[in-house]
Amino acid sequence: MIQASLIVRKTRFISNRSSRRNPTFYGTEVSYSTNPLLRLTEPFLSSRGIILATRFSTFSSRNITLSAHDQLLQIHTRKFSETKILPYPGPISSVFKVSFSARDPVIFHIRFSSTANNENATNSVSSDDSISIQPVSRNQAKLLERTEALLSDHFPAGNLSVSQIVDASTCIFQWINTGEHRYLGAEQAELLIKRLIIERGGGKSLGTEKEIDNENAMVEWDMLHFEKFVLYINSLYHGQDFIEKIQSIVSTFEKEYISSKQATISHLDFSNPLEVPYKSIISTLCKCRTGHAAATAEQVLHRFETRLLSSSQSTHDNVNTEPYFHSNPPTVPTYNNVISCWFYSNEDCYPQHYEPNYFHDKNPASNILYQMLHLYNLDPDNMDRIRPNYGSFNMAIASLSELQKNGNGFRLHQSVGKTCFDHLTTMIQLYKDGHEDCAPDYKIFLTVLNALELDRRRGNYSMARMILEEMLHLSGIADSTIDWTLTTAQQEASTKRQKKRKILNVFPRTKDFNIILAMIADADVVDQKKLDYAQNLVHFMEHLVKREGSENDNEPHSNGITQFGGHDNTFHCKPDIFTYNTLISIAANAGRPEVAEETLEEMAKKSAAGDLSVKPDKTTFNTVISAWARSKTHSSGDKAAGVIHLMQKMADEGDESVRPDRISLTSVMNSLISAAKRSRNAPLQAEDIIRRMEQSKDSQLKPDTVTYTSLIKCWGQKGGLKAAERAEEIIDTLHKRYDQGYLECKPDSYAYNVALDTIAKSGVSDAAERAEELLNSMKNLFNSGYTDLAPTTESFATVMNAFARSGNPESGVKAERLLQTMHDLRNEGISSVEPNTIAYTTCIMAWRNSGHRNAGNRASYLLNKMEESYDEGLHDLRPNVITYTNVMEAWISSGQRDSYEKVEAILDHMIHRSKTEDPECAPTTICFNIALKAIRLSAEPMKDRKAQILFDRMKEMYENGDLKVRPSIQTYNAFFSACALTEGSPERRRAAFSIAINALLELRKKSNIHADSYTWPAVWKLCENLLDVKKDIAWINRIFDYTVKSGAINELLFNNMRRFLPKEYLEKKIKSEKDVGDLTVHDLPSEWTRNVTLGKQSKKNQKKGRRK
Repeated sequence: MIQASLIVRKTRFISNRSSRRNPTFYGTEVSYSTNPLLRLTEPFLSSRGIILATRFSTFSSRNITLSAHDQLLQIHTRKFSETKILPYPGPISSVFKVSFSARDPVIFHIRFSSTANNENATNSVSSDDSISIQPVSRNQAKLLERTEALLSDHFPAGNLSVSQIVDASTCIFQWINTGEHRYLGAEQAELLIKRLIIERGGGKSLGTEKEIDNENAMVEWDMLHFEKFVLYINSLYHGQDFIEKIQSIVSTFEKEYISSKQATISHLDFSNPLEVPYKSIISTLCKCRTGHAAATAEQVLHRFETRLLSSSQSTHDNVNTEPYFHSNPPTVPTYNNVISCWFYSNEDCYPQHYEPNYFHDKNPASNILYQMLHLYNLDPDNMDRIRPNYGSFNMAIASLSELQKNGNGFRLHQSVGKTCFDHLTTMIQLYKDGHEDCAPDYKIFLTVLNALELDRRRGNYSMARMILEEMLHLSGIADSTIDWTLTTAQQEASTKRQKKRKILNVFPRTKDFNIILAMIADADVVDQKKLDYAQNLVHFMEHLVKREGSENDNEPHSNGITQFGGHDNTFHCKPDIFTYNTLISIAANAGRPEVAEETLEEMAKKSAAGDLSVKPDKTTFNTVISAWARSKTHSSGDKAAGVIHLMQKMADEGDESVRPDRISLTSVMNSLISAAKRSRNAPLQAEDIIRRMEQSKDSQLKPDTVTYTSLIKCWGQKGGLKAAERAEEIIDTLHKRYDQGYLECKPDSYAYNVALDTIAKSGVSDAAERAEELLNSMKNLFNSGYTDLAPTTESFATVMNAFARSGNPESGVKAERLLQTMHDLRNEGISSVEPNTIAYTTCIMAWRNSGHRNAGNRASYLLNKMEESYDEGLHDLRPNVITYTNVMEAWISSGQRDSYEKVEAILDHMIHRSKTEDPECAPTTICFNIALKAIRLSAEPMKDRKAQILFDRMKEMYENGDLKVRPSIQTYNAFFSACALTEGSPERRRAAFSIAINALLELRKKSNIHADSYTWPAVWKLCENLLDVKKDIAWINRIFDYTVKSGAINELLFNNMRRFLPKEYLEKKIKSEKDVGDLTVHDLPSEWTRNVTLGKQSKKNQKKGRRK
């Protein structure tokens, strides 16, 4: 917004014979605005009025003779260079014409409104700019004459008479209150205020300092009408415009006024020293309660404090600079006033493009509080005047709380609860240091607890717990039932200002305890430790309630507060229904359903004894059922069903408030789903619940789609033919009930997907065909108008997974056909079907398990298609490591002669692609293990060399920092198995054995990799295939000793050794009287089998051997 005033006082008529028909008036005495934002020069006057033209021109000279056809209005702004002129947009014909009488002075107030970005403007303006021209009244014209007379150069600074000073003050008042041309009034009032300030100071800012006399001293604060002026411009200007106007006045004050110390040094003789009224200015600004006023007040305060601190630092450093002293420096109320202004301005964060002079926090109130603490901590003795008090902390915490309640906490990019907690702990520490004006009250504690609960960030629970324990500590309560580990409670004051603290009335109420419990229940991980703390907390509440009656006779302390509870000698911390329900939820999250049920029983006992405030409600029962549903015990289903029966029994006895609802029964269904794998009766119990719900007359208890879907899940956990059949039957039941008018049973895609998954994992031989048939039914219904049955990506992936599980030679062909159907549906506009990485990988897996000779080629084709799509921007088709490993396995299962070469090429491709295009496809240990498997199954005769090259490459990558390819025990086992199938002469085989043994010796030295049950059988397979039992007896003895020392000889390994080693050799080693053929693993020395578990099958074989 740009404002200016154009004043035309006199006009002169110029005419000649050539121009008599078009007479022209020129302004001969023109005054223009001194507003720094705008300057008008050379207005053009005509007989028809003032004309504001639109043609662009550069500024050259003021003395321009303008013709009737070249009307120009030149505008200069501070944000442009001197040669830039901001013209009024529009055609020449669109000029403004205002008639006026040439006899009287005429004032035109011109207002420019622009939405253009001045910082990026050129020689043009936005088409949204507008100009409004309004003539003023005669009274205001006279007021302007008086103002100009007072501002005239005829009266230098310090030369106004008493009457002129009074008249200037009166003009300020009138400009503010006339209501006409408000911007003109604000501008003239500002000039008069500065004039009076200069008059009081003697003109030091103008370089014409005059000795101050009694007439100068007459200028007082009230004569400036500063409060009215600030309130006036607060409604006119915003943002930086407002700040700059106030700062301009403050600068005038600072240039003209001197401190009391400077007055003494200058031997000036007047009783009232000239001190800049910083605090009065700040107090006036804070009454506006707007963001720009608060920002200005904060800047003025910082300006004041910086001036004092700079002078103090100069004196301390013996710097020869003019000191600045002030008899009324800023204090805590001054800072609190600014904090309050920010709070009531509803500005939660600093305005955009505004940067405070110091920065600790984005929230203005917190930023100022941190600055107070910062200055105080730098010099506690000298800066005690600004040490924050209760009001400072309370307003900062309240500001953050409002910010959070308004949903704008994210704007701070930090935890609001954490900041509130920091403020509170600082406040408590100051109180403990002896500053009683920092004593927190209950309101602040509750505000911070609420902020921590709303924040829902990690670590907030610990902070909330510390606050609760601090409340108990400060209120004088201590109890041995809870392990209080509050850090701040353990701190000891070390300053001399520490005093004996009073007992504060900050004892936590029930809602405070409930906040802590709710935060525990909402934690990401609820373990036994948190459950124990929650139980202790509730027991503590119960203990205090019991103790309350016995403490009623306590004598009050000298400070008027009783020892326990507060002024009314009551604790107000009795556990309520929310307390116990939250404790049950915590037990459920901790995996302790038995604790949840015990709490329910305790609530029932209390309510039966007359305490109806803790009578279990439907939420209580449903939470207990949910606790059992989430547990993994064998009896979870029976326990949940038992709770349902209890609810039904209480309802039948007249308590309708706890009658089971759909949520209750669905929760029981979920508990039965968890128990289905361990309990044969779980699906039957679920069926019984469904049957009761179907027979119920209560519409709220009728089973819906969610309930039937849970029943399918329950059968899915059990598996088998019955599960597949019931999944199909339940889907049919949903359709029948929906057709009968039960709208809550409308089938949807999720129910079908659960049924498809149940059929696919049932394990029956025709599972894939059953699943495909159900999928086709789903597609047909969707095409006939059932929009809720749109097939999804999951639907197709589930059926493809069923084909992959089947092992059918044609499973790859059928899975790929389904994949193509997905593409067709997607092209038809069905957005729920989107071929993705999972779908493609599942299809490749079906080819892998098919054993088809073409499996490798088709898997590679699908992989190439994925890579091309991903490179083109389809990120849902990004191949991952699982995709690549399945392609490698597909080549191996195809049985092609060049399978190993294909697997090796894929591995090389993964390494190259991970370095150049997609790091997510970098190979892992499993990839190298599969490649070793490919070597073992290949026709390559020198498998040991191929395996050695691959193994060395893997170890080199790991040693260079690729942790994904760390060799595992499976890697060593695969390496041994590959080497064992090396072909060639005895010397060639011995060389292969030597390579494998070096790997074995390397393995034995590793502390982080240990041999498993497959390692030693693979090693003995090396001996069997590559060694001669007579010629290589030394190696055989060495391997035998390694095996015995491992203590890992199980039945399988012993049979392999017995098959390869001569009978005499084993008899000598075992030293048994039995025939070697009759020995079992149980007959071996215990040291040989110490690291294996001998199962029942081994003992059975032992008995068979004895019978023989």
